[in-house]
Amino acid sequence: MTWTPWHGSNRGMSHPHEPVGEWWRDQVAALHRWGRLVLRDEEDSVHQMRVTVRRLRSVLATYRPFLDPEQTEPLRDELKWLGALLGDVRDAEVLRKRLRRWAAEHGPAPSGVDALRAALAERQAVGRARLLPELDGERYRTLVAALAATDGFPWSDGAPGKKALRKRLRKSWRRLAAAVDAAECAEDPAERRHRLHEARKKAKRTRYAAESLREVFGKHAERLAEATRSIQSALGDLNDSVVMIRAIEEIPGHDDALRELLRREVAAADDAEERFAPVWKEANRPKVHGWLDQSTGKSK
Repeated sequence: MTWTPWHGSNRGMSHPHEPVGEWWRDQVAALHRWGRLVLRDEEDSVHQMRVTVRRLRSVLATYRPFLDPEQTEPLRDELKWLGALLGDVRDAEVLRKRLRRWAAEHGPAPSGVDALRAALAERQAVGRARLLPELDGERYRTLVAALAATDGFPWSDGAPGKKALRKRLRKSWRRLAAAVDAAECAEDPAERRHRLHEARKKAKRTRYAAESLREVFGKHAERLAEATRSIQSALGDLNDSVVMIRAIEEIPGHDDALRELLRREVAAADDAEERFAPVWKEANRPKVHGWLDQSTGKSK
């Protein structure tokens, strides 16, 4: 790592009771806690640590106009590095769980499924072999120290007002809506799924921003966070099937069992894509996002 750690400064420090700063401190503490649990191989720890990394990195992007890029862009870069390490392990973990559920229904697995199981196990093992030394290394410790040294969210000139925060959240929501519109306009099925994947990323960013503003906008932010969580979940099911399909296609010499697993995952992807439409319809209601267009907003 070549960037200089940020040890904090009076300029930009959040007030101890500033809501986004409180949320940020909770996330930094969670990152440190989940890191220890990953080293101990605790169940679900990789997943939870990855989500925490995404939350931290996402809000740094959402609130970028109010931040000093010389200080926060290196943090985003390092969080991206850490997220990639975690993602290699987590993605294999998810696929192995899906395969175990399938095997439980179909009994002993023939050679094709055995080959897939071995490939996924190897992928997860290689990922962990890369991840664990880094979590016990200087680069990760420097990152955690730099995140904690901000003493709250690293605003460049104090926390912005509610109007400015709502504007950032509104922009995030509109990007999500535009991404969904783009997916619905796609004629090619593969392109539509690619665009839905982009919409899923926009949903996550909107969700994490809304979560960080719960103490600012109350039930409004709660409702938006829940709606975008539902979008993320629905599109996550689609993504899991698409990734599993790719993993199956990488295995040479498909036998009957592997072809059956592939058919099942293709059907699951189609089903997830169909289920997204009502989820989006429910989320895309004025009750959920109309308050973002108000000139003034009061928490309820």
